[in-house]
Amino acid sequence: MAENTNSNTSAKLISIELEMERAARYAAEKKLLQKERELQLLQRKLNNSETTAYSFTGNDIINSINQHLQTGILIENESGLVISINESFCEFFNIHVPIHSLIGTDLCSNNLIDETIFINPFHFQQRTNEILSNRIPVRNDMLELRNGIIIERDYSPLFQQGEYTGHIWYYNDATLKYTLEKKLEKQKNIYEKILSYLPADIAVLSPEYADLFLNPIAIKDPELRQWIIEWLIGKKGSATYKSDSKDSRVTNYQELFEQVINLKKGGIVEEKKSDTEGHTSHILKNLHPVLDEDGELEMIIGLHTDITERVQIEDELIQAKMKTEELARAKDLFLANVSHEIRTPMNGILGIAGLLAKTKLNQKQQKMTGMIKDAANNLLVIVNDILNFEKISAGRIELEKIQFLLNEKVALLAESFQYKAKEKNIQLSFNDLTEKPLKVVGDPYRLSQIVTNLLANAIKFTNTGYVEITLQTITEMTEEVWIRIEIKDSGIGIPTEKIDSLFQPYQQADTSISRKYGGTGLGLSIVKNLVTLMGGRIGVESKINSGSIFSIQLPFTKNTLSAKPVYAVSDYNQLKGLRVLLAEDVEMNQFIARSILEEKGVYITEAIDGREAIEKVKNFSFDLILMDISMPYIDGIQATSIIRSMKNSPNYNIPIIALTANALEGDKQKYLSAGMNGYISKPFLEEEFLMVILQCLHKNDFCFSSDNEYLSIPSNEKLYSEAHLMGMGRYQQVFIDKMIALFLQTMPEDIEILQETAKVKDWKKVERTAHRIKSAIRSMGIQSAIQAIRYIEEAAQKNPPPDDIVYKIEWVAKAMKLVMDQIKADYPHISVSK
Repeated sequence: MAENTNSNTSAKLISIELEMERAARYAAEKKLLQKERELQLLQRKLNNSETTAYSFTGNDIINSINQHLQTGILIENESGLVISINESFCEFFNIHVPIHSLIGTDLCSNNLIDETIFINPFHFQQRTNEILSNRIPVRNDMLELRNGIIIERDYSPLFQQGEYTGHIWYYNDATLKYTLEKKLEKQKNIYEKILSYLPADIAVLSPEYADLFLNPIAIKDPELRQWIIEWLIGKKGSATYKSDSKDSRVTNYQELFEQVINLKKGGIVEEKKSDTEGHTSHILKNLHPVLDEDGELEMIIGLHTDITERVQIEDELIQAKMKTEELARAKDLFLANVSHEIRTPMNGILGIAGLLAKTKLNQKQQKMTGMIKDAANNLLVIVNDILNFEKISAGRIELEKIQFLLNEKVALLAESFQYKAKEKNIQLSFNDLTEKPLKVVGDPYRLSQIVTNLLANAIKFTNTGYVEITLQTITEMTEEVWIRIEIKDSGIGIPTEKIDSLFQPYQQADTSISRKYGGTGLGLSIVKNLVTLMGGRIGVESKINSGSIFSIQLPFTKNTLSAKPVYAVSDYNQLKGLRVLLAEDVEMNQFIARSILEEKGVYITEAIDGREAIEKVKNFSFDLILMDISMPYIDGIQATSIIRSMKNSPNYNIPIIALTANALEGDKQKYLSAGMNGYISKPFLEEEFLMVILQCLHKNDFCFSSDNEYLSIPSNEKLYSEAHLMGMGRYQQVFIDKMIALFLQTMPEDIEILQETAKVKDWKKVERTAHRIKSAIRSMGIQSAIQAIRYIEEAAQKNPPPDDIVYKIEWVAKAMKLVMDQIKADYPHISVSK
């Protein structure tokens, strides 16, 4: 066995030696053949009288060009001898001998090329011999150097009359190119990974519908392939594709492919599918064309996404939205019902109390009547707080832009609380630190709401001591002024830990407060929201049993705008002889409205529901209709619509005023759309009630009573400000008496001039007289008439002035008469010369 093994080994060794001898002989023969060719070449050159020097030096122009190229160039003859070489080539291969000494040499045989620069020298030798042997052009053959540089080389064989005569090598540094290619490849891999993890099928197709790219999900999804198959099976030629509009919607795959290919416009198809088990899925399919620089179709991108979960969530959101809207409607309905049900009996309570106060009562009865009115008004404040809070929370409050005097507004508000302060034996004072009248543009009604809330709280929670309100300017610019209103009291104070929650709705500093002082806990929340809405800030400083300081900072613009006054009217003679249809189903409300109007000489016809109101409109003539909204059979809105449709009736265009206990946002628009001319919100004050009626009779714009201020002339309150008068007179009685005497002397004459010039339509003189009266009104602190006289002054500047200017003049005349009567009663010692 051992002998056989030794025999085999010897045979293999002999075979290897034989192969090596054959290889050596082959190499020798090849070298001999090469030398013979060289000899033949030299012989031919000698026969042609060519010098060896010229053959190897090459063309001087070519050599000169080569030396200036960054590309490494080597030109060799058919024997591998150098014909031309440049510096760039030598730098690549670390050749440090003069160029001219290389001409005619064999670089490889002379070991002039430093092969150690390559990562794999053997590969360089093997690949070079392979290229030289094949004598076929080679492009971009890559070589890697140890220093990280990557070289690309090109090989071009040279033939003359079909006979090989040499070759040219081109060497270029391609490091940057390959680095960029690697980065691009890396980015490509990243994007492919991203696309692979996307929860959607993605396919990229060529214009011939071959797959260029499919992400892993798409590869597993036979439906993507089905896209193409379904289209190809039913494919129509492009000539048969018609579309009236490029925006036409596709309904199936075939139309989608047609659109992408023919119109080069992407599209989406959404499908709903159900499997055999009844499970429903929603699939969104997209096809989008990618165009080349010439606008031709380069590829098609297809997306196939399962949107079942999204559709389910959307359905749930829609259901949730519907439920939210239903809850909102239910809340609005609840608030409307609460408001209506409270305001209806409140109208009766306040109306009866007002009528009762006009009768002969003893002192005890008058006190009890006043208590009824106070209790009813307190309840009304609570209802209004709730409604205001809901309006603000829903963002349905719109701020007015009205020009007004800020000092006068705050002074009037402070003055209106003097009675309550005196009742509690509290000193209420107003400090105006602005030093000049501030004419601003803003919402005086919301400012009143803010200050009234804070003043009411200060007085409510102060049992002894004082309440001070201070007005001052913080910063004043060309078009804007920031003011600060501070309300300080010596009341019960607020615990430090409760201050942060003070402006939260339905929150009070102590649970016992609502039992002891009343209220909803909404007042400060409303104040905070209104201040924020007006772009201001509010702060509070307080300690228990040490009083509180509430401060607000508000911006107002200083631009001059025409005023938008709200008026009440006390010239009730215009109502005498008026024929009014009162449509009201509640007996108490009928009694109150009838009593107020009949006292003014109005003839009342009653209807207990909308149906009866319509019948009476058909058969009788009226000047005005007071229409209750909530009535049986036919409500007020339906009745109004029917009356407005009676084109042949002389009453179809009659003024109609809604009487309603509803007081929610949107009521005005609802009544206006129904064809009404105004509305009066229950419970109403007598002055408000009569004011709206007179405004509608004068065909003013839509008239309504609201939370805005109304000018009124109650007989038991001062119309002029004694505090203002004292301040102007610096408490010097002689000066004050002189001011009063001048007012009583000049005002009757000015009023007479105002009335007479209005009759002859001398509007220039009306304007000058109104301006003079306005100064006197301000001097006497008659806040209730400021807006009216300002309106007259500005209206007289228009051509023609508004129709109601005469009516406003009469109102001012009567108001001034009442003021003068009050002054004469308060200062009987002052005599006026005629």
